[in-house]
Amino acid sequence: MRKIFTSLLLAATIIAPSLIAPAASKAATNDIPYMNIDCNSPSVNFSPEYMIDNTDPSVKYTGVWRSESGHPLTNAYNGTQHVSMGGGYTVSYTLASYPYRFAMGYVMRPDAGKVSVFYEGQLLGIIDAYSPTIQKNCAVEFYWNPAPGKYEFRTMAAHNPLSTGSRFFFDFVNLEP
Repeated sequence: MRKIFTSLLLAATIIAPSLIAPAASKAATNDIPYMNIDCNSPSVNFSPEYMIDNTDPSVKYTGVWRSESGHPLTNAYNGTQHVSMGGGYTVSYTLASYPYRFAMGYVMRPDAGKVSVFYEGQLLGIIDAYSPTIQKNCAVEFYWNPAPGKYEFRTMAAHNPLSTGSRFFFDFVNLEP
């Protein structure tokens, strides 16, 4: 029954992304159980010892992503980010043990789209990475005492009507043991 419900929910998010209500001016921090979606959250420890850059080999990508660095990326951790170039591409991180805190970070932008969030293949929710201005240190915090396993962002070919695109800008993993 759970698998059928999950399949129906995933189909609904792929078939009808326009039914997801857009935020008026920037993406809402939606009420998704077990996740906090926020920029510059006081509960994310941005100390270097807890940050894993998007270029680290432990961060896995599928599909077409462009690595950006060097030019003015003051909005990104370590001045780097990976940009998705379409829908259905993934970025994932696998936890080997139970951390104290865990988050996956991104940059909100005027040309950003929507992203599905998965744990071990199960859809947890959808985030809207649109913002009328660039926002750094945005993160999905998994705050229910995250379990070991694979956490994944999957890009969608959908965006907020206010956005000029549907790209996704992955920035970091935050892991506090």
